[in-house]
Amino acid sequence: MFNPLVKEYRGRFGHGRTMADILAWVEDLPPMPDVIRRALQLVDDIKTIPEELARVIMLDPALASPILRCANSVSLGQQREIATLEEAVLVVGMGQIKTMLIASALRRWNGSFGPVQRLVWEKSLGAACGARVLCEQLNKRYRDELNLTGLLHNLGQIVLLSHKDFGKVYPDVLKRIRECDEDFVTAEREIIGFSHPLIGALVARKWDFPYSTCRAILHYAEPCKSIADEEDEKLAVLKLAAEIGLTLGFGRPPTYSLDPEELETLAGLVGLDPAQDDLKAVMSEIKTRFTSEVSAYS
Repeated sequence: MFNPLVKEYRGRFGHGRTMADILAWVEDLPPMPDVIRRALQLVDDIKTIPEELARVIMLDPALASPILRCANSVSLGQQREIATLEEAVLVVGMGQIKTMLIASALRRWNGSFGPVQRLVWEKSLGAACGARVLCEQLNKRYRDELNLTGLLHNLGQIVLLSHKDFGKVYPDVLKRIRECDEDFVTAEREIIGFSHPLIGALVARKWDFPYSTCRAILHYAEPCKSIADEEDEKLAVLKLAAEIGLTLGFGRPPTYSLDPEELETLAGLVGLDPAQDDLKAVMSEIKTRFTSEVSAYS
């Protein structure tokens, strides 16, 4: 299951960690919650009817509330309120429902949801919102796919924070970022012995996400200098979305350094012209959307 990702991993380990140790640890992690897993299977089945999906989601009422809120937000201005989940499914659409189901799963991993968990959660939402806005601006057909990948891009951080041992030392990662001017990946490797992109990719694969999604999670923090095909393009858009989110302060630790030139380089690679204020316009839209995203997933 994990072999292709293991072969592509180009990072290093610390504190005596090995790939075998990490694979064994990931295998022991709990599966995705059953109702969410079943609902996702229905979302991906083109034969699914709204009533069938609604019946499964209602087995976990906490999943229904944000979908209903989102449906009424989308239909704002209509004469009547959307009161049933079947109607909400039709209004929201399968792509957005899939994202909301995954968001619910990630929130549950976050457990106590303290300051560090909130920081990582906002980083997830910032990248997801950024990916969707960028795809709309660039007229890319993979908007829903990349929106979901943006939400999952730091899945590894959420998993680490939920672990009883790694969660305790994660504040030391943030401390090292502040004191040594390092990024998340470097600081995690020094404190924990490995970094979140690897864990996120492996857990996503364990949860049966497509290999292309897992691969994007694995490589999103690596340098991107050119685009050879659509998979490279998706990775560049994801990386840009994550960088924009951090630039706007979504999930950004104090003193976390960013390179404005790298942001402009990535923007140029995906087809935005910083000289024409394309990047500024996109960032403004992402900032506006992020507020409603946080509210929707609260």
